[in-house]
Amino acid sequence: MSPAPRAVGDIEGIDARTGLRLLADLVDEVVWLDHCPAVSASFQPAPAWLRHEPVSAWQPVPAPPPDRPPCPPDPRRVCVSFAPEHGDNARTWARMHGYRLLAPDAGVTAWAADKISATRLFAEAGVPVPPFLVIPATGREPAQAYWSGRWQRAVAQRAANNLLGRGTVLVDGPSDLRACLDAWPDEPVKLSRFAAGISLTVTACAGPDRTVVSAVSHQLVGLPELGACWGAHCGNQLVGPDDLPEGLYEQARAAAYQVGEVLRGRGFRGVLGLDLVEDGGRLRAVEVNPRFQTVVSLVQAAEGAAGLLPSMGLHVLSFLLDALPTAAAGRLPADIRPSQLVVHARTDAVVRRPPPTGRYRRHGGAVTGPLHGPPVVSRLADDEALWWAVARSGPVTAGQELALVQFPRPVAELRPRPHLRPGASAWIAALARGAQEDDGNAEAEPAPLPPLRLDERRMREAGRHAVELVIDRMTTPGSRPPCHAPSPDALRARLDEPLPEYGTHDLPGLLDHVTERALAEATRLDHPRCFAFVPSTGNFPAVLADALASAYLSVPGAWLVGAGPTRIELTTLRWLKTFLGLPDGHGGLFVSGGSTANLTCLAVARDHRLDGRPQPDARLYCSSQAHPSVAQAAHLVGLTREQLTVLPPDDDLRLDADALAERIGRDRRAGLRPFAVVATLGTTGTGAVDPLDRVADVCEEEDLWLHVDGAHGAAVAGTVRGHSLRGALGRADSLTVDPHKWLFQPYEIGCVLLRRPELLPETFGVARHALDQGYLRPAHPAAPACEEVNLSDYGPQQSRGLRALKLWLSLKTFGAAAFRRAIEQGADLAEYAAGLVGAHPELELVTPPSLAILTFRYRPRDASATWDADAAQAHISRRVCAEGGAVLLTTTVRGATVLRMCTINPASTRDDAAYVLDLVVRYGREI
Repeated sequence: MSPAPRAVGDIEGIDARTGLRLLADLVDEVVWLDHCPAVSASFQPAPAWLRHEPVSAWQPVPAPPPDRPPCPPDPRRVCVSFAPEHGDNARTWARMHGYRLLAPDAGVTAWAADKISATRLFAEAGVPVPPFLVIPATGREPAQAYWSGRWQRAVAQRAANNLLGRGTVLVDGPSDLRACLDAWPDEPVKLSRFAAGISLTVTACAGPDRTVVSAVSHQLVGLPELGACWGAHCGNQLVGPDDLPEGLYEQARAAAYQVGEVLRGRGFRGVLGLDLVEDGGRLRAVEVNPRFQTVVSLVQAAEGAAGLLPSMGLHVLSFLLDALPTAAAGRLPADIRPSQLVVHARTDAVVRRPPPTGRYRRHGGAVTGPLHGPPVVSRLADDEALWWAVARSGPVTAGQELALVQFPRPVAELRPRPHLRPGASAWIAALARGAQEDDGNAEAEPAPLPPLRLDERRMREAGRHAVELVIDRMTTPGSRPPCHAPSPDALRARLDEPLPEYGTHDLPGLLDHVTERALAEATRLDHPRCFAFVPSTGNFPAVLADALASAYLSVPGAWLVGAGPTRIELTTLRWLKTFLGLPDGHGGLFVSGGSTANLTCLAVARDHRLDGRPQPDARLYCSSQAHPSVAQAAHLVGLTREQLTVLPPDDDLRLDADALAERIGRDRRAGLRPFAVVATLGTTGTGAVDPLDRVADVCEEEDLWLHVDGAHGAAVAGTVRGHSLRGALGRADSLTVDPHKWLFQPYEIGCVLLRRPELLPETFGVARHALDQGYLRPAHPAAPACEEVNLSDYGPQQSRGLRALKLWLSLKTFGAAAFRRAIEQGADLAEYAAGLVGAHPELELVTPPSLAILTFRYRPRDASATWDADAAQAHISRRVCAEGGAVLLTTTVRGATVLRMCTINPASTRDDAAYVLDLVVRYGREI
């Protein structure tokens, strides 16, 4: 079943003049029955035979006088109801006043509206749906039996269509599903895989001889700003073919045609709406609304602008004619993009002083109106809106519609489950002030807030939305290509703007804006196929920890200011020492990362071994494989580049302990002053581990400070495979550890650990550097001074964030054993990948896996003598990143360009590693 050919971007209908002439010949009066006249008001130009009566399922129909008989039916007087199947009021009114109710067959309507039987309708129409199963009303298995491990999220729906959205619930796991099944006993439940794409609604009309497909709109669902629950309909905004990804508009219209034809074949007549969701570039049907929807008022504005008969007229003709007039196609004008929002009651409450229905104008936070002029959305100026009051003064229940608000322009970004643009939120806030929701116990206006404060409701809304954004991010690690680096010009165009002198009411919208336009515009390090750098993955408890620490302004600096945060940091330091197997006497503090940790440790080494003064004859030693931050730290502590002795590595790319000892001896004989050595536990290029015990022997023999840069690799000491490193780590004078690497914390958190932690305040103590003793040493009643710990004396920062809390909360949530397993898993994956490399005739292993890092090259079996291997690896890396859905970068080993994999992400699988290696071979063969 295929739709008739039509031009891309057209909206279909019948010519307006033809349709209006037919209607004038067929009817004397058409009455729109609904609590809101928005649909009849948008029928433009307004015909004399159309009027509105406030009749709906939600309000009682006034009883006629007892001695008045029902009016005889008049076939030229007809009425149209929003949803006649929701109650008897429309039929009662029609019978009482002698009108013919033009409503589709109740049986077909019920069949189509049922969310479970609708799946059979979609199958018959050939329209795909998200994968689903039906949980029976009786004889149910436990919830776990119905949960698909392949679905990250699901949607549970009751069969009955529920206008308040309470029949649709987002489900994140078996426990959520169990709660749904408990709440919906004795009725079947449809469980579908959650599709995260954009939601669309197509308006169509099933006529006597064909289905006519009109406009497409972006469906806005579950907007918290409007007091709606997750599944509640919150409005629509019209879209054109150029507003959507290529082909999606026509997909939507074709699906509506196919569904309409099936319904028409079963005897259905009239307006219907088809709800669709995008899923991987393909639209899938969600549900049918076999009735009028509020979006028809927007659709009619588009139809009128395109010279077509409005949908309500088409609905009437579908019942009164045997065949519709010749089809006409109209272009949707580019400037016709009206939108509307449905405002819901947030809680059971009392509505007081609702604004009357009408046209309003907003300037800043002030709204004036109702204004003179027709309440027609197509005639609104850009600073105007239509407010259609739905709820009356008095009690309302949570989720109940309060009002419909219409705008001449879109109110939200064209994206899945968006939040309102600031202007729309300001409209809602301004108009809703006149329709206050309260508990009926207080009439007083709330006290004005101090500067830079939000009211509790707005904070809760924004907070809930922020958490949803976090969860969406963390539950869809592979939802978009990981390598993403937009051009500076593109980001400047999106993000550069003048200083905002005035704010907005739409904090959730700002969160959406910055998330989509800035935060998401970056390489996704936690993607399971990102094998570049030393990728941090983060974890959810750590994210919450950062938010809590910020809210509490936690400063583990001076004990007086942050006693509790300081204790958390000290406890977490002790846990980290235990995890790494360090002696109890070690201590330190958390810093921003490995670079700052290296700087902090070398500053202490300078002060302790060089009397705290620059010494032109001082010498610091490291391998050429050490991290660049070592050279940077040397510079910042006052050493010239000549004072940093960089030694070539041994054959295994490690610091050569014998060459180190020989160079130290030669420098001493030359009158120089060696004072410290930096050894690396896990070089960033190859994961090489310097011979720590042998280097420690040299340092002890020469009385030098030994610093171990274990930013990446130290965490392996917490596992069985790394236990042999513990003794050497205990011998080091200082150690750098980066929990935002192999301990899976979000940025930023590094750690400094010293064998003699009392040396830290000797370098950084406030008393040593204070210019005004009185300010930073206030008198206060507290614990004895000897028991206080002022971590501001232990490092260069006075104002310190509580970085430790994220690691504390992660360890408390998951336990150290889970971290050990995750570290082992990353190392195992590197060994697996190395095995694949070794087994492939076109791949060659350059350095074996070490601390979850391996390097390798592509080389064809028939490579010629002129084969440019370095250029080939660079080409492969570029192709993988640009087109392969992965991130694989190069490094240099012994002067040669090689490909490098770091496999520490616990979400990465063997399939991911194999996929990337297959890409390497595929792109290598293209050269």
